[in-house]
Amino acid sequence: ERSKTKSNEIKQKVEEQAQTEQNIDEARNKYRPVAFRGATLFFCVSSLAEVDPMYQYSLQWFNNLFQLGIETAEKSENLEKRLWNLREHFTYIFYSNVCRSLFEVHKLMFSFILCIAILQSENKIDAVEWRFLLAGSTAV
Repeated sequence: ERSKTKSNEIKQKVEEQAQTEQNIDEARNKYRPVAFRGATLFFCVSSLAEVDPMYQYSLQWFNNLFQLGIETAEKSENLEKRLWNLREHFTYIFYSNVCRSLFEVHKLMFSFILCIAILQSENKIDAVEWRFLLAGSTAV
């Protein structure tokens, strides 16, 4: 009898844990657009090392900046508004911080790279047109 009661308690706790895990997964998945924007921005800044070896930014620097963005972004009870605030605010502080460390001659290039990367991540640039812009007409 006692072991049966204990077994039922354990079974109930396992079910509660499974429900809690599902709730956490659902909440975490709602923040994926912010994480996706963060990844896009990180790979943009990583590519700057190809322009000048001096432009090397660590993942730790990026994580600290991301934390700052989360802490300083405008709060909102509305999840969609909060996600928009996080994405836009982090993009702004990221851009400001990176541009502060670039030579003047590279700032416009970085702005272009960043803009294209964001638009591509949102599927707003046609791949054929982008290839045409980069390579020109291939017809002979």
